[in-house]
Amino acid sequence: GLLGTSQEVMLTIETLDGRKHTQVLRPTQPFFVIPTPPKIWHIVGEAFWEGARRVLLRPELCLLVVLVVLFNMGARPVAAGLLAFVSTQALGQWLGGQTWMAVSLFLPRALTCLIALLFAVELVSGHPLLRRGWLKPWWAVMLALGLLSGAANIDTIPTLGLSRIEQWVGFAFFALGVLGGMMMPALAATEWQKLTDRFSERFRDNVAFWIPYLIGVAVAGMLLYQASVLLFDSGMTPAVPALTLVTTAVFALWCRMQGLKWLALFGGLCFGAGMVLSFQGVVLPFLSLALFSVLIFFGATLMWPPRWPVAVTVPVAVVAMFYHGWHAGDILQANTSLPVANATATVALVAFLFFVCYSAVEVGRPGRAVRAIGLVSVVLALAWRLIEYRGWIGGPVAAEMAMGLVRLPVLTILLLLAAGLAWPRRIRFQSRPITKTWLHWVLLGASFFLLPHGDWLVRNPFYTPRAPTTVEAKRIMTTLLSDTYLAFNVADENDAFDKLAENVSRDLVANVYLDSRRRLTAGTRKGAEVTVKDVSVMSVDDPVGVVTGDQAFTYPCKWIVTARVKHWQHIHDRQNVYVGELTIRIEDERWKIARLNLLSEERVILSRQTL
Repeated sequence: GLLGTSQEVMLTIETLDGRKHTQVLRPTQPFFVIPTPPKIWHIVGEAFWEGARRVLLRPELCLLVVLVVLFNMGARPVAAGLLAFVSTQALGQWLGGQTWMAVSLFLPRALTCLIALLFAVELVSGHPLLRRGWLKPWWAVMLALGLLSGAANIDTIPTLGLSRIEQWVGFAFFALGVLGGMMMPALAATEWQKLTDRFSERFRDNVAFWIPYLIGVAVAGMLLYQASVLLFDSGMTPAVPALTLVTTAVFALWCRMQGLKWLALFGGLCFGAGMVLSFQGVVLPFLSLALFSVLIFFGATLMWPPRWPVAVTVPVAVVAMFYHGWHAGDILQANTSLPVANATATVALVAFLFFVCYSAVEVGRPGRAVRAIGLVSVVLALAWRLIEYRGWIGGPVAAEMAMGLVRLPVLTILLLLAAGLAWPRRIRFQSRPITKTWLHWVLLGASFFLLPHGDWLVRNPFYTPRAPTTVEAKRIMTTLLSDTYLAFNVADENDAFDKLAENVSRDLVANVYLDSRRRLTAGTRKGAEVTVKDVSVMSVDDPVGVVTGDQAFTYPCKWIVTARVKHWQHIHDRQNVYVGELTIRIEDERWKIARLNLLSEERVILSRQTL
């Protein structure tokens, strides 16, 4: 029926044993001849060669195997590590093929380069970089590397035209090919060691120095190359927040200092439970307070490591891992099309990082490196909290001040007074302070972290009603527009409308709700999910209209709304640039948008992420 037409037809034939054939039928070739099934030994040979080739095309993995052999770890641990890598790589390929795990290709390669570099440094220096045997058991390291490598590269051999049994045979021999490919550099390094034993001791010492040195230089260059991918590609998976990675490393060191092995498993279960609740849409209170506070606690106790009782360690571990699991799950849902697949990869990555950091130090013996990590974590937590305070003070607090309201941090003031009373002091005829030296530091830290909580909003007695300046108007509009657009992220329509009514005048809220919802979703395909990520006010000009009796002020302004559009298999960011006149008015003792005159709208596609 194609003869004499210009149409093409995609023909797919699937037999009962699972063989699938696909061909495009054209008017010049309106037929398809089913090819003869391949011979089983041809499938076996092709799968084995493809598996070995996959390993040989990864120089960082081959160099890691060589370094492990040169490390004189022993034949049995090396063999166990190779088998662990092959087994979990096959598991990762299966999980990735089922879209149950998603990993960017650069991640396992970067981790392999990092582990190889650490081995090379130890071989060159001649003494342990951290504690002796910190990467044992070796098979545990290879388990993680194999799982991430398999999920990052799920292709084995072409499955078109193969039955289900032949596909499984090819999958199995592909894994055997991977094992064979890893055994090649291992056997080569073993034979090289036997060969160098015949030479003088001076020659062996030179070889033992220069080979790890050159390998270390090579893997360091590969690591820099793999890490540079982050500068050019915004679609890295899994999208794990840096705060979670830092907390995982510090939590591992903290568990090691406390000498509690069971706490690691308990914390992992809480981390997974937090991710599950995040996927279910459960919102946790005091999120940023809990995230940064537990990081401060871990970092401080690494610098001054006391032995805490179980009544303290268990609640802290529960809160820390539960909240960070929820935070990681929330990031995954917002930035990935396959949150469950990325969650699986996140758990594997976090478990690997925890194992490496947990094994790096001795129990109860914090060295300078551990104390330095604790100090860095405290500084990072304070810096991240200050960034939050900058947005809070420059946004809602500044908008309230322009309205004549002042926010008094009552709880922070009380904590500062308590810290002053608890300051260590000496009394005459006594040789030591009458108060504990750490209590005032705890109270000072609590006063800093609890600054946005426990406040009291009062009216400024020196405030005179007037039109806000352009700087004040920009802060007010940033707060109002951000709260307005973020209301559209609320799933429940009634809750979204109520949240919108807090920032838009009662006469305008219905029109703004319908019009903004239409503009955000315009041009998207059916089933797409639009999430507002950021609202920025670019410029605000002098007011063009002032209604004295109504206290309404009109400003020409330009603002940008950045939204993330999530389709089935990709994510892209989209910006809507608006120019218009915005009228603000005090209503119900807060600023609200009273009128909106939109003059222009422009849409820009920022980036595209494909999974």
